[in-house]
Amino acid sequence: MEVLDHPKIGSAGKHTVSCIANMARSLSHALNGTISVARGNLLLLKTRLHDPESQSLLQEAMNALTQQESLARSFTDVSHWESYRPRRLVVRDFFEQRRDRFAQFVAEMVLDIPDDTCSVNVDPEYLELAINALIKNAREATANLKQALISVTVTVPEANTVAISVSDNGRGIAAQNAGSIFDAGFSTKTGGHAGAGLWFVRAFTTAAGGAVSAGVNAAGGPGTSMRLTLPALEQ
Repeated sequence: MEVLDHPKIGSAGKHTVSCIANMARSLSHALNGTISVARGNLLLLKTRLHDPESQSLLQEAMNALTQQESLARSFTDVSHWESYRPRRLVVRDFFEQRRDRFAQFVAEMVLDIPDDTCSVNVDPEYLELAINALIKNAREATANLKQALISVTVTVPEANTVAISVSDNGRGIAAQNAGSIFDAGFSTKTGGHAGAGLWFVRAFTTAAGGAVSAGVNAAGGPGTSMRLTLPALEQ
């Protein structure tokens, strides 16, 4: 697994990426084994219990297994981080090259980057996946609004830090969920949603030597602001 050296990443970052990939591999294997046994038993029960109540309960259990299968696939994806290839990435260029793609779902993109050469050490494909996961989360939070407002803002709050914020005017985060939204498998949605997107964002930023947090809308209105920070490379 190739991870470029960086003062804030170095050997510790390499170890972090390896640990995350190995943990995801173990979790995926354990989940898939449990799911296979449970699905087999549920299918057997469906052939033996024919009353409507039992069939309904069994279907609920099958739906829950589908959710766990989705989670297992997410773990499998992360376990393949041997393909993770971080490199020096000029932040402004990264966003300008993807402006049209992000614009499909984002009302505003602000690049408040004083130095056009400001760079981070990440794999651009994984960074785009992480940002898309935050945008997807914002879209779901604003799905029932007549006027959804989602924005992406990139700033350099400190000389050695790049901050990427995805904000929305949606329903916000319930207080009881604030400490769990980045946990693997956590989701407030039903119908087979695995709750792996924000977990992936946290795993990615940790591997890159950064962090991710959630709070109130950065613009001061209703909604949520997800903030992803990455260490900037020395010029």
